[in-house]
Amino acid sequence: MLTRRPQNTFGLQFGPSPSPDSDDQMSPMFDDAENEFAQDAEEFAKGLDSLSIVPKPNAEKRADVFRLVDTYYQYATNKVRALRKSLGQLSGTDGRHSYEISSQDSMDLDDGDDLVKSPASAEMLKNWELEAQTWDMLRRLLPLRYPNKTSLKPARHDMSRFQSCAQLWDEFLQTDSTAQERKAILECLQTSADESRVDIDELVRDYQQRAERGDIVAYGWLHTRSALKMQKNLNGWSGALDPHASDVVQKLRNGSNPMVTQLDPDVATRQNRKLQPQDEYFERAIWLGCYELLRRGRSIAEIRDWCVERTEVWRAVSMSAMPLSKDEDESRFSCDPLAMLLWRRTCFALARQGGTDDFERAVYGILSGDIPSVEKVCEDWDDFVYAHYNALLRTQFDAYLMKRSPPDATATITQTFSAFNAVQFHGDAASVGERLVKSLETNVKTSTEAKTPMKTLQAAIISNNVEQYTYELGLALGKSANSGDTSTLIPSFSASEEIDDAKFVQLRDHNGLRILVHVYLIISRLEELQGGLHIELSERHRVQENIVSAYVSTLRLTGLTDMMPLYCSQMQGDRAFFTLSRNVTGVTEQHEREILLRLMEKLDMDIAEFVQFQPRSLLQEHPEPEEHPPPFGRFTVFSNDPPTLKYGRPLKPDFLGEPPETLDPVDEHLIQSLEWFLLVDGLWDQFFHYGTAIYKRFLKQFNFHAARALSERVRCGEVFKRKAGIAYSDDSDVSWFDEVRANAAAGSLDDNSITLEEIAVAQNYFEMECLIRALDSMETIASSELLAQDPAEKVGRDFWSNVGHEVKNIKSFMRPILNNWLMETVEEDEDFTYLRDAYLPETIIGYVSVLHFAGTTLTRDNLLECMELASVIAKKDADVAAVIMKAGRMKELVEGFANCSKALAISSSDKKGAGGINSKRMMRERGWTKELWSV
Repeated sequence: MLTRRPQNTFGLQFGPSPSPDSDDQMSPMFDDAENEFAQDAEEFAKGLDSLSIVPKPNAEKRADVFRLVDTYYQYATNKVRALRKSLGQLSGTDGRHSYEISSQDSMDLDDGDDLVKSPASAEMLKNWELEAQTWDMLRRLLPLRYPNKTSLKPARHDMSRFQSCAQLWDEFLQTDSTAQERKAILECLQTSADESRVDIDELVRDYQQRAERGDIVAYGWLHTRSALKMQKNLNGWSGALDPHASDVVQKLRNGSNPMVTQLDPDVATRQNRKLQPQDEYFERAIWLGCYELLRRGRSIAEIRDWCVERTEVWRAVSMSAMPLSKDEDESRFSCDPLAMLLWRRTCFALARQGGTDDFERAVYGILSGDIPSVEKVCEDWDDFVYAHYNALLRTQFDAYLMKRSPPDATATITQTFSAFNAVQFHGDAASVGERLVKSLETNVKTSTEAKTPMKTLQAAIISNNVEQYTYELGLALGKSANSGDTSTLIPSFSASEEIDDAKFVQLRDHNGLRILVHVYLIISRLEELQGGLHIELSERHRVQENIVSAYVSTLRLTGLTDMMPLYCSQMQGDRAFFTLSRNVTGVTEQHEREILLRLMEKLDMDIAEFVQFQPRSLLQEHPEPEEHPPPFGRFTVFSNDPPTLKYGRPLKPDFLGEPPETLDPVDEHLIQSLEWFLLVDGLWDQFFHYGTAIYKRFLKQFNFHAARALSERVRCGEVFKRKAGIAYSDDSDVSWFDEVRANAAAGSLDDNSITLEEIAVAQNYFEMECLIRALDSMETIASSELLAQDPAEKVGRDFWSNVGHEVKNIKSFMRPILNNWLMETVEEDEDFTYLRDAYLPETIIGYVSVLHFAGTTLTRDNLLECMELASVIAKKDADVAAVIMKAGRMKELVEGFANCSKALAISSSDKKGAGGINSKRMMRERGWTKELWSV
């Protein structure tokens, strides 16, 4: 994994920003959260990467996607188990309360345990439970919604007098895709309830205690039985009591209410009498337990065992016909269809008209497929969805049984007994799910929960509306990212309707983005395999890709840059390269960049196109101003002090400006884009095309710091070394470029596969590099000149040696500048004329001052070379004289040469300096005399 660097942009960060005084130290909680996210992100990326790009049949690819969803589900459930263990909790199936966070006893734990059992840990557990539930929904529903087109539905068999409900149930599910989905949703809700809810025994404990029967959970209504027995003994009654007898009415009472006279299960409803208060609590505990058993999808065997333990086996019998357990076995639904129809209607009658407790009516409401009686005891979003989907599924099966049963038999049942028709209640079957989840947003009990990001996602999954959900999420992310500065990575799009941002994950919710990006990519992959994803890049698709872009930014901000190519490869068109290129700007180490390029190649991404895309897109996104000010007088290398005989016209120290701590981001990114070219073979013409354009941009804007940084970080000599295998020991001696050109012309560079045409392509880049390096050396010499004139500064041999080195460098860099600088171009470019006008006059006049200073402080040879410079400029074929005349600077140049001649005329001795030669020999060889410039 690449080095992780904490960064912050677009409001994406882990927790609050550290204070300036924190010395870059983050709290342990911050580290834990970041490390936890890194581990989760890595595991999810491994899973996504497992979807091979190797050609496979669509059926196999689809199976791979389904396995991936299973992998994510298993990972989430393992996290839930680990968190429960750390919190000392067990799932509802293990006999413990999964949401029990802390108790008074926790105050006695040490600090380490307090950290583990913190509210943040409990919140993390809740979040992972929601995530596990979400992946569970997807793993159950996606295979149903994206089946193999070649799969055959089983043929419907003719009705047989020996077909049981179990056989018809299987046939019903196999032939009705809507019923399959509804059953899958029910099973998911049952599983999550069974895992996350309070254990049933714990849940009924309060009622059990109020029943005042200690640990006794069996033997029915103990207190009512005892009261009846006592009244019979006191009054000499025997046998069954008549509830209408006057003495029974007067004496057999529960406070102000008449008490039941018998102990059969429906006596309270039948007689409209009360049990003893303790037994009413016991009864409520029993029905609450039965409700929870059904709600959690427990098997009929488990329901029976629970009821047998309480000697209430009749309740298990009443629920046994069709409990819709989440783990059904072959022995289910053993009754015949007509009995099932009658049983459902009987349960409906009990749900609406019978029972003494809401939970009793809710139990029969579940069994009959009623909604209002079940909604009375619903507490959360899951409960309400369960109530409606349970009713819909049972109503569907009831209708199927009616069609598959003899009409005369079913007519008798339907005319005599009524049943709740949930399908008719909800109306249009195609939009049932969407209308249901929308209604829960306005329900008083569920509105807050229904508008949370995870429930909004689950609502979209249930209603098969994930495509619209991801579109709205993309809009919300774009709106958030652009609430302050404009974000090009996560752009904002106009929406036809107002989006409720609170219903969607925020940019700083890293785990939420992790879930959603994988949901989006999985659905997109399945749509593509199904043939429903269009290749053309519509605005709607670009909005949805905001999800991927936001997650890639999250990976960058958390230092997980090596995962970014995987997710960018899932994007279409230029946005894949755009997103990746803008997020790799923090990757500055060469080996890290090489790792990213190798990862891109493995993902079948075009790395050559990627490196070209970076400068191309940056230059398009940040165009230069259409108009530039006149070139002359834009910058100066001179101070305002008058010339002196010893130093000539004084240069201005730091005339390039105070170096900033960091470059402008756009400039930095442009330079980085050229650095990436050095890591990819070939692309010679492309590199120099963009490199020349970037140099021109910097120089036209007199952006010296960026130009200097480019000359230091992407040297022309390094490009020749990397891409052509041509290396020279000292690239400050610019004669290497002429040598390469001469060798290419002589045909001695065939092994390096470089031609004269390719050298011509590189020439302008090389020449502009020479200019900025010459100015950089000139600025160094200007600072040295100031130090040399300061009497407080003690300069020694090393100082003058460094000055001599810089003088040697500038002489080398000036050679291309004095010889048709930017005049030999592959194609005519007016910008080069502008740069010649802007830079040549000032640079050449400044060079004269450099030679003057060097001649009086190092060796007179530099003064003699200044004379040679005058003759070079005065040649008929020289190109610089015209530019200097055009700028009106020829007088200044002549005055500079005159000052040099004066300095030479009065010089009495030769001084030796670095790289100096004997001046008398030079004068003799070149025909110079000391009186040449005497005036």
